[in-house]
Amino acid sequence: MRWLKVLWNVISSESVMEPLIIILVGYALQVYQRNRKYQIIADTTIDIVDYIEEHYKEWGIKGDQKMEKFIELFVEEYKKAIGRVPKGEELQTARLRAEAHVQRARRGDAINLRNRRVA
Repeated sequence: MRWLKVLWNVISSESVMEPLIIILVGYALQVYQRNRKYQIIADTTIDIVDYIEEHYKEWGIKGDQKMEKFIELFVEEYKKAIGRVPKGEELQTARLRAEAHVQRARRGDAINLRNRRVA
């Protein structure tokens, strides 16, 4: 039992607890930022796709031009939300989510899409 008390004293000492707390807080902030970023990507993607689908005829665009307009608007909105231009992997994620949203809308599966959890 004495070794347990010694172990507890070592673990609960200031020299061990302070770095441990800093590591845990840093990890929690990292997870929060990652989740926030992907939630912004998901919400922004859906909003922009819906906006483009409502206005593409009056703009006179179709096909690949709609994706170009999506990328243009996504970069603007992402920069407003995060404060920087999206990286390549973030753009790729947004493109994939946009395509998936359009496909679900065509199949009629887009009901309650905003309530889905971000992976």
